[in-house]
Amino acid sequence: MATSTSQLDGQRPPRLPKSAPKVSLTIVGGPGKGHVVDLTRCVTLIGSRHGCKLQLRSPEVSAVHCAIVNTGEEVFVRDLASSNGTYLNDLPAVLEKLDDGDTIRVADWELRVKVTAYTLDTLSDLPHVSLEPEPTAFGVELNGSGKLVRMKRPIGVVGRRDSCDIVIKDKQVSRVHMLLFTYAGQPVFCDMLSNNGVTLEGHRLGFGVLHSGDALTLGQLAIRMILPGVGRRPAAAEASNMRSVSGSVSGNTDTSTGSGSRTQAPVGGNSESDHPDALGGTRDGTIVPFDDELGDRIDIRAAEIEGR
Repeated sequence: MATSTSQLDGQRPPRLPKSAPKVSLTIVGGPGKGHVVDLTRCVTLIGSRHGCKLQLRSPEVSAVHCAIVNTGEEVFVRDLASSNGTYLNDLPAVLEKLDDGDTIRVADWELRVKVTAYTLDTLSDLPHVSLEPEPTAFGVELNGSGKLVRMKRPIGVVGRRDSCDIVIKDKQVSRVHMLLFTYAGQPVFCDMLSNNGVTLEGHRLGFGVLHSGDALTLGQLAIRMILPGVGRRPAAAEASNMRSVSGSVSGNTDTSTGSGSRTQAPVGGNSESDHPDALGGTRDGTIVPFDDELGDRIDIRAAEIEGR
């Protein structure tokens, strides 16, 4: 049965249909050599933080280091503004398409990529695809400001770090807060284990389908999505009012103040300063969208200890 738009909204990225390319990673170098990780969701997070599908606990690995994104048709690796970079076939990679046999390097780990394309007899398993044209660009606007910032890459990172595609200088926003891309022909967002989460039209979600004009709240900052070629959300879904707070979408201005006019939450949980061993799953109700059942994650250090 086809997946409806509302069924794609949830706390975790959806599991891939049979029609999507099948992807697995084999650790061919570094701790945990020989482990095979099947990537069953449209976004797979690799990093040192608890909650990542592939948790590589090393000071050289950023809390959320890189993501494997399966659009339902193609597979990409996306560096998440990491401190030490992500390498594809020994070359620095920001956003690159993955092919069978490619090698991804993260710190001391080498990961061999296996991609098996879907076959024609699985096409009926495709999730719901909007009849409206796909977005030609992703843009965000600070609520009511009229200032538009356009995302330059088809799979973009929104966060506080200067190397993000859309930089939001606000203490309530994590260094790497969310991912924007197109899945099964629909524009979507995915929370990157941020400390303060993402709220879509009043609903706290880890993953959700976007319409033009949608209001998203990152921490306490409200932004509006501008998606040329994509229709607006049905009127019934727009009943929730989003609050508008002052802030900046740029690479230069920090909207946080020391005046006490609002409570400052801790910097996002995926901050580089977080010690990976000190990180838990959920904190104060924070959604951890990648934190599936224990059997669905690989913790390299733990796996090595259990194997002794």
